[in-house]
Amino acid sequence: MRHQELDWPGVLRLAGRFCSTGRGRDRILSALPSPDPAEVLRRAALTRDLVERSGHRPAAPLGGLDEAAPLLPRLGAPGRALPPEDLLDLFVLVERSEEVRAMVPVEGLELPALTSLLAPLPDLSDLLAERDVVFEPDGRIRDTASARLASIRAAIVRVRRDVVRRLEEYVRARPDAFADAYVTEKGGRYCLPVRSDRRESVPGIVHEKSGSGQTLFVEPLALVEANNALAEALEEEREEIHRILLALTSRFSSRKAELSFAVEVLTELDAYQARAELARRSEATFPSFGDALVLRGARHPLLDRRLAPLREEVFGERPEERTGDAVPLDIALSGPRRMLVLSGPNAGGKTVALKTVGLFALLAQSGFALPAAEGTELPVFDDVRVVAGDAQDLLGDLSSFAATMTRTAAVLDAATERTLVLLDELGSGTDPDEGGALAVAVLEEELRRGGFAVATTHLSSVKEWAYGRDDVLAAAMEFDEAAGRPTFQVRPGATGRSRALALARRAGLPERVVEAARARLGSGWAAADAALERLETEARAAREEAERLREERAALGAVRDAAQREREALAAERARHREKARLEVDRALQALRERTRRELDRIRDEARAGRAVARGALTTVVQAARQEADAVLGGDEGSAPALPLQVGGRVRVTPFGTTGKLLALDEARGHAEVEVGGKRMRVAAADLRGLDEAGRPASPRGTSAKVSAPPAPVSARAEIVLIGLRVDAALPELEKAINDALLSGKGSLRVVHGFGTGRLAAAVREFLAEHPGVSGHRPGDASEGGDAATIAELAE
Repeated sequence: MRHQELDWPGVLRLAGRFCSTGRGRDRILSALPSPDPAEVLRRAALTRDLVERSGHRPAAPLGGLDEAAPLLPRLGAPGRALPPEDLLDLFVLVERSEEVRAMVPVEGLELPALTSLLAPLPDLSDLLAERDVVFEPDGRIRDTASARLASIRAAIVRVRRDVVRRLEEYVRARPDAFADAYVTEKGGRYCLPVRSDRRESVPGIVHEKSGSGQTLFVEPLALVEANNALAEALEEEREEIHRILLALTSRFSSRKAELSFAVEVLTELDAYQARAELARRSEATFPSFGDALVLRGARHPLLDRRLAPLREEVFGERPEERTGDAVPLDIALSGPRRMLVLSGPNAGGKTVALKTVGLFALLAQSGFALPAAEGTELPVFDDVRVVAGDAQDLLGDLSSFAATMTRTAAVLDAATERTLVLLDELGSGTDPDEGGALAVAVLEEELRRGGFAVATTHLSSVKEWAYGRDDVLAAAMEFDEAAGRPTFQVRPGATGRSRALALARRAGLPERVVEAARARLGSGWAAADAALERLETEARAAREEAERLREERAALGAVRDAAQREREALAAERARHREKARLEVDRALQALRERTRRELDRIRDEARAGRAVARGALTTVVQAARQEADAVLGGDEGSAPALPLQVGGRVRVTPFGTTGKLLALDEARGHAEVEVGGKRMRVAAADLRGLDEAGRPASPRGTSAKVSAPPAPVSARAEIVLIGLRVDAALPELEKAINDALLSGKGSLRVVHGFGTGRLAAAVREFLAEHPGVSGHRPGDASEGGDAATIAELAE
């Protein structure tokens, strides 16, 4: 592979900028694509997991890895203790490993690839705990690192205090002999600053003379033994510290393999966290992998505006050097078409397009997200072979064309059906006829290979060969005639002119030279060029019209989608309102049943107590309950108020869903007589709704009355089954059934109690006899269950 020709090292440098460690940066700069499909998927999944996690948690801190990793080879040497600063660096490595182990799980996220990477990390928490036992936060060895060290340091404090005290007494006893009244230390021995002219008054050992010679630093003979004791204690301290460091080094040595594995995992994590950050900065997406080569909105990273600040930081790219944003590239090769032949004007973007295809293949197989739109798909290649650039080799005595042919031969020899082959300006650098023939022959060989290939050309013979073939996609880089410059967009199904004369004119070549060249090409070339220009203009107009139609379809689709979303939102809102209304109705009906039950209980209690009950009391309760129920449920008329009942007027009989004429109204008893279909019937007045002459209920504020289907006819009898219940459990259920039947306008209630011992049947009939809502009861006939059932006639 010649990846440097595809700008691969430059893109890796951009990604390396986001590494936290030098090891991670080296890892990413040496990254190579994998030809193994499973490994490619693993790499992409790991980067995707880190991108997803970055939206919920910060990246793992990995600082300190570079300092600790070089120390691992030094572990394991017998009798060798690492110094405190090296051990502290190893503790930082252990701390980083423990922090990384805690990166997963993240609540609400599935991170399988990241979990797979981090799961094998060893548990080093016990090793990390030893840091606080041995070291102070500032890195000093703690007094409590061992019991012996604590004892030694306590002794040092005592001896040092005694030495200093005795020296201070010495000064106070001979103040005129000293240059100053302080105790100092020279060479690990406590001394006094003695005036040089009073040297004989302080017998002792001279350790140092001041620069002026006026002061001698003397260790009095009387303090020599005390200083010796202090020196011995300090030596014991050093020996004990060495023993502690040796033991700690041995602990690290015993975990050397685990620490080395942690370094490898943390290095890999650093490189992939950098990939994730590059993906975030470039707004990249992850391609799918299959048998097609499809780029959607592909942006070359070294041209992408989103990465301009990063390129300025890494490469020193100045803002004035930026010529504009990358033009998104769209390419699709699938099915039998596995070769793209790209033509077009000089400096029109052919080589950039070719490099983008190769670079994206390398990025995708190295675990990078791609600066492209959704829908990008790539095969997993076993290699990417490129022949591009000036291959001239002066030392090897090869011309540009000879060197290009040598490299092309090597590509043909090594390529397989899984290899991506990129050929830039194939056949150039020699006679156009011979170069064109060679180029076509090479491309036909590539077709026989069956792999994917991209070639760029200016040769007419190659463009003619590619145009119209079913197994080759001929495309051109578009040129804006009005602006006189390329648009850098790929147009499939077209062949592009090189426009050498136009480019030469723009480059400043004298007009007379350009016109002389045009004259040499002849009138035939001019006519052909003009015809091609017309075709390109017409094709561009057709594309613009197709684009306009696509935009209109997209706009209509957006309107349709918005309308659908609005319909769905309205349906959801209606569903919410219905659910809310249902809950409110359920609560209201429950409260209504409870109120009615209490009122019926009151009437029953008064009847049992022998107190007189108004003849219409029960009817009043039932009528009030029905009115409240109708208010809760909205009745047939919604929120419209009912017209007053008038004898001779039209009414709706709600239990039967029919209309009739009101013949008589007994408001005291709550009864009414109605003529329906020529027949007279007595109903509860509460079941009637007044209608206008047109047969409609009243509507508020003059609006039309709500139209609804009539309710289903109400059955004249209800039923409750008490078989299997004890008396104390059955009677409350029976009372509830009576209340519900009264509320719903039932004429009778069938109570199925079975035969059994007869206790339940007797209790039911006794209860019915006393209930004020029951006007009478009887055993069921043969068709109603016989003596296993009792029919309760409900009061009107």
